[in-house]
Amino acid sequence: MAEGDKAITNYKKSQDFESELEKMGQVTYEFGYWIALERFRAKCPDLSIEEDPFAERPEDTNVRMETSQPFDDSTPPKN
Repeated sequence: MAEGDKAITNYKKSQDFESELEKMGQVTYEFGYWIALERFRAKCPDLSIEEDPFAERPEDTNVRMETSQPFDDSTPPKN
C-alpha cells in the first residue's frame, strides 16, 4: 500500500472523519428541509405551517449571547 493510501485509510478510521460525515449529513438534511418547505409555500401560499420556536434560524447566527447564563429554578410567585 502506498504512503498516501495508508494516510487516507488512517484518516477514514479517525473520529474527525466520522464527525465530518455526521455534520455533512446534518447540513444535507437541513438543506433538503428548507427546499421542501419553500416548495410547499410556493404551491400552497394560503396554507401555513406551525414553525418550531426552538429551530435555529440563519438570521439568528450573529446574535451575541453570553456563554454562561444564570439558571433560576425557583418557583415563580403566585398572583
